[in-house]
Amino acid sequence: MTLFGFIASKSIKKNIELQYEQESETVLNRTAIYFESSFNIVEKIIEKIEQTLTTDQKLTSDELESLFSDYQYIIPLKGTFVYGHVNGQLYTGVDTEIPNDFTPIKRMWYKEALWNKEDIVWTDPYLDYLDQEIVISATKYVKGPNYDGVIAVDFQLDELSDIISKSTIGNDGLVMLLNQSGSVIANRHNYLLGEPIFAEQYHSLIEETREKYVPYIINEENFILHSHEIEQIGMNILTAISEDEVNHKLIENLIPILVAGIVCILFFSFMGYGITLLWTRPIKKLGILMNHVENGNYQVRANVKSYKEVTRLAMGFNSMIRAINKRDRKLMISNNEIKRTEEQLRKKYDELKESQRVLKLSEEKVAHLASHDSLTGLLNRRRLNEELTKSIVNDKDCPIAVIFIDLDNFKMVNDTLGHSFGDRLIVKVAELLKNISPPYKQVARISGDEFILLIYDIESEQQAEEVAKEIVDLFDTGIVIDSKILNVTASIGVSMYPEHGTTAEDLLKTADMAMYRAKGSGKNGYRLFDESIQKEIHEKSVIESGIRKSLETNGLELHFQPLYNTKDKKITSIEALLRVRSPELVQFGIQKIIQIAEFTGQIVEIDNWVLENACIAIKRINKQLVNPIKISVNISPVHIMQQDFVENVQYIVESTGIPPGWLQLEITETSLMKSFETNFKKLEMLKELGISIHLDDFGTGYSSLSYLNSLPIDRVKIDKSFVDMMLRSEKEQRIIETIISLAHNIGLEVVAEGVEQKEQLDMLVKYKCELIQGYYISKPINFEKVVLKLQEEDINYTN
Repeated sequence: MTLFGFIASKSIKKNIELQYEQESETVLNRTAIYFESSFNIVEKIIEKIEQTLTTDQKLTSDELESLFSDYQYIIPLKGTFVYGHVNGQLYTGVDTEIPNDFTPIKRMWYKEALWNKEDIVWTDPYLDYLDQEIVISATKYVKGPNYDGVIAVDFQLDELSDIISKSTIGNDGLVMLLNQSGSVIANRHNYLLGEPIFAEQYHSLIEETREKYVPYIINEENFILHSHEIEQIGMNILTAISEDEVNHKLIENLIPILVAGIVCILFFSFMGYGITLLWTRPIKKLGILMNHVENGNYQVRANVKSYKEVTRLAMGFNSMIRAINKRDRKLMISNNEIKRTEEQLRKKYDELKESQRVLKLSEEKVAHLASHDSLTGLLNRRRLNEELTKSIVNDKDCPIAVIFIDLDNFKMVNDTLGHSFGDRLIVKVAELLKNISPPYKQVARISGDEFILLIYDIESEQQAEEVAKEIVDLFDTGIVIDSKILNVTASIGVSMYPEHGTTAEDLLKTADMAMYRAKGSGKNGYRLFDESIQKEIHEKSVIESGIRKSLETNGLELHFQPLYNTKDKKITSIEALLRVRSPELVQFGIQKIIQIAEFTGQIVEIDNWVLENACIAIKRINKQLVNPIKISVNISPVHIMQQDFVENVQYIVESTGIPPGWLQLEITETSLMKSFETNFKKLEMLKELGISIHLDDFGTGYSSLSYLNSLPIDRVKIDKSFVDMMLRSEKEQRIIETIISLAHNIGLEVVAEGVEQKEQLDMLVKYKCELIQGYYISKPINFEKVVLKLQEEDINYTN
């Protein structure tokens, strides 16, 4: 029962902790995403205002006031204030009375913008001069042909506090917003408001809580902390799970188990006691008979008609009596036989002693082979780990440099000159490494062309880098073997104890990471480990694992954005857009995920998933419509380069049972220009199947009409950057008009993406642009919403 109770408590506590951690992660991600997206929108608004003020067009004061007012209404949070100090005049996004003695150029937000003219600057919290509220500001210096000044957006911390206060974790958990110095500036019921709860530990502790859950005591209460940094303003959102609340829930769940266990123990104890009394009665009788035997009476016999176990015992007792009677015969062994046995044993002993001597020599040889590389005589990986671990344990204050050396293009030497020649090269390199300058060192070969150098009593990172440079210089003059000069180079990674790891495993891992960074930077060099390497590799690993898990567990989904046909005055097609919903990937942007997927090759699986689900979706949608529509899917350049790309697309179309004419594939100019002839043939094959081909992001790549006219494409999509600029000047409008006209002249339809205003739509209709896509028509929506929208439009069009 004790073991069962222990296992049950561990399992229940783990489930409770997991529940609270999931709740904490959800609150943290939701709050962080809300803040970061809001601040990103603010930065984009500042950039939009800056672009307007840096053009050649000069605006009147009323137009400037109107400009700031327009952007005031699209700020994502309430309690914000858009304003700018331009050419000595203050313009605001709301009607507010400005005191005559208010001088912006003396304010810290103004000065910080001047100190960092190239960037958007987020200030620390401060007391606003105008409304006496605590605010933070995003500011940007603007310098144009007609304007010179600073634009800014204020956020009231009261509103950030309201958002934080609405989030809870359990009954006693906390959700806090901390400023750059670690003081609490927002929390439920204003608990601990203004207090620096972490003191001097803040920066180290907050870094740790971003990676994992960390136990910490706040006001003599135990909590488990997790945090997320708001990158734009340098603040941190912190969640705290109450350990007392977790333990209380654990006790509540264990009480029924403990009560049931105690009842069972009492019941079976009474039952066992009664059975024991019944079964031990024959054993007492047998004990009396043993007393008779002890007194020399060997004629007694036990009754064998009792319980089964007692029967066996009684029979054994009777056998013992018979055995005693045979005792004398078995003890009669002659003295000659004893002596003969002693001589045989002595001979065997001498033979055994010689075998032990031979075995000891063999063990020493085996031990050397087990700890050293057979080719070079250097330490092997296992022995290196032991030596490094022993050094760390025995002398924790002794600094150590771990230098990871990997020969560049060693496989080419083996392939061209043979493996025996490659082995001689390895031996030569081992000799060079043993003779480098540091006196206190150990050299190991851990795999084919990889070596590890341990340098003890290292004084600084600079000294470790000097050793790494010395190793790089060893290969400058080439290595001579059989009168052949081999121009071999090496990529080297360096990690330091205890800065980059406190165990042998961690130090070897960080040195390996640094070596791969050196190899990725062009080889023939060295790199000292830093946190950016680990962060980049960790992020790539998390995304790669998240993609794999999402493909296995349906963690991906499609949203759909309609395309409005200006001739038919209705939606005639939709674009399938990839979205993620798995917790492993939701923290990353979709572009970042696609970038990593293209690097790892997982983009082919993602493309096939999107193609298959897009075909299934359009089949379901068109079953519910009178007038069928088409669906477009973006294709990665990596996927197009695959040899079986056309076969994959054809298989998916045929297996889902849709007409090929319903599918439209969007490709980029850049992907098309890689292996142009091969990709050209693939596009022609898709066209022959009846699939439409569209050129995406037109105008941002090569945009050469010399090849555009010959491509097997049906449509070009004007990049959003051109649409964003078209309302700013006649010059931008003429660019759009020219692109549409050129496309029409060579028989191509045109899609304009990123349309967000009615004025943009009217102008594109005027220029006879066939298809419009953007938030003005509809933002990307899920399957259920797009079906309702298309059904409603289908009914209206049919009527």
